[in-house]
Amino acid sequence: MQAPDLVGSTAVALLIGFLIGAEREFSRAEAERQPGVRDFILIALVGSLCGLLQNVWLAVTALAAIAALLAVFHYQSPERSGITTEMAAVATFCLGYLASAPGLSFGPTLAVGLTVAITILLEAKRALHHFIRETITEQEFTDTLRFLAIIFIIYPVLPAGGVGPQGVFVPRQVWLFVILVSSVSYVGYFLEKFLGPRAGLRLAGVLGGLASSTAATVSLARSCADEPENRTLYWQAILLANGMQFPRLLAILGAVNPPLAWALAGPLLAMTAVALALARLWGASAVGEAQRARVHLRNPFRLGPALRFGALFGLITLLERTASATAGSAGVMIVSAAGGSVDVDAAVLSLSDLLKAGGLPMPATTLATLIALAGNAVVKTFLATQSGVAGLGRRLALSFLLMLATGVLVWRLTS
Repeated sequence: MQAPDLVGSTAVALLIGFLIGAEREFSRAEAERQPGVRDFILIALVGSLCGLLQNVWLAVTALAAIAALLAVFHYQSPERSGITTEMAAVATFCLGYLASAPGLSFGPTLAVGLTVAITILLEAKRALHHFIRETITEQEFTDTLRFLAIIFIIYPVLPAGGVGPQGVFVPRQVWLFVILVSSVSYVGYFLEKFLGPRAGLRLAGVLGGLASSTAATVSLARSCADEPENRTLYWQAILLANGMQFPRLLAILGAVNPPLAWALAGPLLAMTAVALALARLWGASAVGEAQRARVHLRNPFRLGPALRFGALFGLITLLERTASATAGSAGVMIVSAAGGSVDVDAAVLSLSDLLKAGGLPMPATTLATLIALAGNAVVKTFLATQSGVAGLGRRLALSFLLMLATGVLVWRLTS
């Protein structure tokens, strides 16, 4: 290492020791004995020296000596409980080592970034204790673990490709739908808890629609069945979720096929306006519900309903892929409706590829896109009906009819 690198590494180690040591000084009670800012600076400098020399035995011996001194100091201070300061000191040594290790160009930057993160974590002691002990319930924590398990444990072990004849069934695609449904329910629960029923459900609908309007519709309909007294709020969130799918689709097309996006801008924006107008209309009648709404009526995560909807989604996927394989090029409109019923984005992107390749003219492509959206609306209405909420399927069907009729009218006027 050159002299400027040595000076820079040492300066970073000084900064690391100062930041963590200063935080420990501020958090220390007046009569409490614990290592201070000078001790942490020295520990960081020792780590930096070990990193510069790259001597394994020196580093191990130095860390063991620091740990022994910290242990002696801890047991000589019976008024202290916990070992947060001692663990912070060990982290300071390791960060000083990382900042000075030769051959790691990102070492100093990473070390400072981790130091800031550790300092923030140490400073947030009271907030974290309040959050864990008073804000989050044991049921919510347990459901969070289960929610993470279906994402990081189950999903990676599922087959990545299709199974069955011609690979028509894709387990990961079905499980991804289960994850999306669970995600909307999980995030919506905490938004409702922390922001209140009215604002929380609105935001859950918007975010869910940007991710997957089908999953959002299914999840919100299921939650509506659990909280019937909030049905108008959930109905508004469902409309917001479905209104968001049109600008999302327009943004995707704008990135991959600007001419097609321009041709569909009028119909898609018109359908968005209808959805938002309906949501506004229903929201005006939800004031009373927002005042009497309860938040802690359901668990944030329940796998059973999501699995049932996932099974229905898998069946629909199977039928769609079978139709695509048997209809051929002459059945583009049928395949569009079938494909849109499961994944409207994928169906429209396929139509975009056909348009680019010259297989479809622009009018036929825009019409097929509207048909794909209609197929998607049919499936969402069917899935929402399975939630058991009285009148939900009928209202959703009428809303989709108004959206699609407006979109077709604008398409006819602009094509």
